[in-house]
Amino acid sequence: MPMTQHDILTHYEKEWKNTSDAADDTAGLRYSNPVEDAVLYPAYERLIADLNIKADGGRVLDVGSGSGRWIRYFRQRFRPALLMGIDYTAASVQLLRKWHGDDAEAVEFRHADITQPGLDLGGTFDLVNVANVLFHIPEPELYARALENLAALVAPDGVIVTTEFLPRVTMRTEWMLVRSRYEFEAAVRSMGLEICTIRGFGFFSNDPMGIDGPDHGLRKHFNKVRAGTTNLLNSQVNDQTRDFLVEFLAEIERAVYGFARERLAEMDLPSQKLVVLRRS
Repeated sequence: MPMTQHDILTHYEKEWKNTSDAADDTAGLRYSNPVEDAVLYPAYERLIADLNIKADGGRVLDVGSGSGRWIRYFRQRFRPALLMGIDYTAASVQLLRKWHGDDAEAVEFRHADITQPGLDLGGTFDLVNVANVLFHIPEPELYARALENLAALVAPDGVIVTTEFLPRVTMRTEWMLVRSRYEFEAAVRSMGLEICTIRGFGFFSNDPMGIDGPDHGLRKHFNKVRAGTTNLLNSQVNDQTRDFLVEFLAEIERAVYGFARERLAEMDLPSQKLVVLRRS
């Protein structure tokens, strides 16, 4: 049965507590595919540079911080005047404060829900990062409220960067309601926002939700490759071999992406995308 936002909240209250309890250091908190990280992080950095986004010296908000993936990213690569991480699970906020240091180096963590009415975080932000969040809000009224809050939280000359798939048709899984490109664009426009940039990244290191059609077709083939990659990285190899595999698989992703990008619009790439929104 498809999960509601409350079901997902209940899951992650347990998940983030167990993750924190099991970790020996911040490396034990990693929750993302290392191949995706190797492709996505430089792409995000280029996006910030190309659009002159104020990550250095600006106010940066990370929505849905979880175990701190993007908190680590922004702390390691930029020097924001304020880096705030929020999550709707109390367990995440406890994890973040324990492992990443609340109030240290202009870092602040808050327990907050992006779908709550009139969310106030004490000001607006130059960059609002919303990675793997919006498609986990299936309820239409909560989704609309999340977009309304994001529009209010971004500074007049700031940007929202969200990860989306933007398929041609809306797709539902147990965990996600992936809205079509048309539904997504209409929803953000209704909140006074507009899409200004789309950049795809990563084919096999994330869900193939950008591919239309039944699961027994091309999507099945993509999932087979994805599962094989995961099994390979989880095999009993030493750190040097694993690092080689990660970089080799990342290079395959970059090569396939480069080939496809010469022939397809970013919107049509069968991958997840970085989608940049501005106030219209």
